[in-house]
Parts: sequence; C-alpha cells; structure tokens
Amino acid sequence: MENSLYNYNKNEIKQSEAVPVVSVMNVKKHFKSGFGKRKLVVKAIDGVSFDIYRGEVFGLVGESGCGKTTMGRTLIKLHKPTDGTIKFLGQTITEGISSNVEAISKAKKILRTENDYIKKLDAKQAIKFNRKEIRRKKRDNENSHYQLMKKMQMIFQDPIASLNPRMTVKEIIAEGLRIAGEKKEAVIIKRVNEVLETVGLVPEHANRYPHEFSGGQRQRIGIARALVINPDFLIADEPISALDVSIQAQIINLLNELRKKFGITILFIAHDLSVIKYISDRVGVMYFGNMVELAPADELFKNPLHPYTKSLLSAVPLPDPNYEKQRKRGIYEAQSAHDYSKEKPVFQEIKEGHFVLANSEEMEKYRKELKD
Repeated sequence: MENSLYNYNKNEIKQSEAVPVVSVMNVKKHFKSGFGKRKLVVKAIDGVSFDIYRGEVFGLVGESGCGKTTMGRTLIKLHKPTDGTIKFLGQTITEGISSNVEAISKAKKILRTENDYIKKLDAKQAIKFNRKEIRRKKRDNENSHYQLMKKMQMIFQDPIASLNPRMTVKEIIAEGLRIAGEKKEAVIIKRVNEVLETVGLVPEHANRYPHEFSGGQRQRIGIARALVINPDFLIADEPISALDVSIQAQIINLLNELRKKFGITILFIAHDLSVIKYISDRVGVMYFGNMVELAPADELFKNPLHPYTKSLLSAVPLPDPNYEKQRKRGIYEAQSAHDYSKEKPVFQEIKEGHFVLANSEEMEKYRKELKD
C-alpha cells in the first residue's frame, strides 16, 4: 500500500500546511586560495535561501560550476558554510560566522576613528555580542547532531569513485549500520539483504566487489548504502549523469518508488531538465552561486521568467524533427541582460510559490509577461 503522503497530485502540496524538512537561510560558501595580492575568493554559494518540504522531490539545476554540488555537500555538513543557517527537521545543524566577523571588524574601525562616546560604547557592545555569537555558533557546529544527521544521506555522482574497491558490497552497505552501533551480525546480514532487494539486486551480490558490477548496479549499491539506516532525507547528486540512457530511466523510477514506499524527501541535483521536469515537484535554478528562480516544476516550464532559465529551457532537445529545425538556442549574458547599477536584485515572490531574482524594474516586466 502506498504511503498516505503520496495521495496527492503533482505540485498540489499546500506549502503553508507542509512541514519543511530542510530550511536553507542565506547560506554562503566561499573558498579561499592564496595570500595577500594573490588571494582568490571563489563564491561557490552566495546567499541562497529555500525550503524543502516533507515528501517532495526538490530539483536543483544549473550549469557546471554553479554551486549545485557544493550546496548538497554543505547541507550534509561535508562543507562548513561561510555564512547563513541550515536547519534540518526544525533543528539548526550548522551556521556560518562570516557576518559576525565582519560586524566585529566594522565595530573595531569605529573604535579607532570615532571620537563620539556613544558610538564607541555601541561598538564595544557590538563586539561583545558578535564574539559571543561566534563562540555559540562554533560550539553548536562542533556538536555532531549524530542522531539527527543519521536521517540525512547522500547518493554521490560517480558510482565508481564513491565505492571502496577493497570492500565487498556487504561491507560497504553494512558500514552505516556498524557506525550506528549495530553489533549483531544476524541483524546486519538481514538488513543488508533487505535493502539489496529493495534496490533491485539479490542477496548473492553481497559477497562481490564493486568492480564486478555495471555502472547502473554500482549506483544501486550506492542507493542501498544510503537507505540502510532509514533516512528521512536523501541528497541525490547527479545520480544518473554517468549512466547510459536506459539505465538512467531505471534509477529514476527506482528513486520514485522509494519515495512512494518510504516517504523519503529528496533533493535531486541534475543537468538534464527533462529528467528534472519528470521527477521534481519544485525546481530551483542556480547561476554563479545564486538561486535565480524557484517554482513548481510545471509552472517553471510553462512560465519561465528569468533570462537564464529561458536560456536553459531553449537548450532542451525534443524528439520532433520539425521543432529541432526551427529551435533557436537562447544565449544568456548577465551583463547585457540586467542593469543593476541603480538597484540590486532581490530574490522575491512574484506569484504564489514562484520566486525570481530581480529588482523593481524587472519585477514589473515579469508581471506583464505573466499577464500576457
């Protein structure tokens, strides 16, 4: 019998009534390299916010290097955020300290340059408050949230590199159970066999090594490893990009079945917009570390507003020779497409459930597009 969570039509979840499994609030992840004049800062994620609701598949799309994988790895705490807050099942699991460090730096500058006693007093209080916040955030981040984080698992992009070639399939899948504290061998074997059958493999595969399997089978092993401790939330980081087309369909259908059977919430990261439209309830579009548009899947494909989203959709091929002959590829150039010299863009809601990164002038333009 299907889980009651799935007795709905696609995109008909009322967000006001839904429960956010993951809340991402103004998250930034900056990578630094070098020192002094040669110092380089790569803003892989630069102030992204969104919620993922219970029981849905949230699709994350964008070109290579836009920050999709970094977002997934930051969610599962493989990367520490530079700034912002991430909540999982209502509890804060990680926070960045960059904004507090910047506030302290500004307050110290006031102490050095201002003669006003009141301003200096406020600056001292700001330094004291932000130092306290930094200590709190560091303390909270060091807290492993072990029991909570067990409910979040990740399926990696490369099914070859993500599996240890020196471990058998049984050892790979059972590792999560052993770390979780399970010591009874009979229980481990039973659980491994169950999860192998769930992903379309057989118990006899448990004693083989990863190199003895095809790419699609290896990815199933990766999914089994993620499922073995019954997670609430799965991060699927381009799980089909390294597979043949026929195998891709099998993996997508498997993930859909798992969602319906176990009520798992999924963050699905991919390049292929056709796949995203098929599997996702809502879709977020990323460009250069920013979320530029977010909407229900059907709404996004029907009414794309941001020029980058339109450019991505124009690149989707269709099995229609006549359409393909006339199809024109849209080219997105950020500098010529926007004028942010007077007003910076803000990620805001233009229609219920439909968000776009735009300033006031662009919002008026997008509203006219929706009316037309």
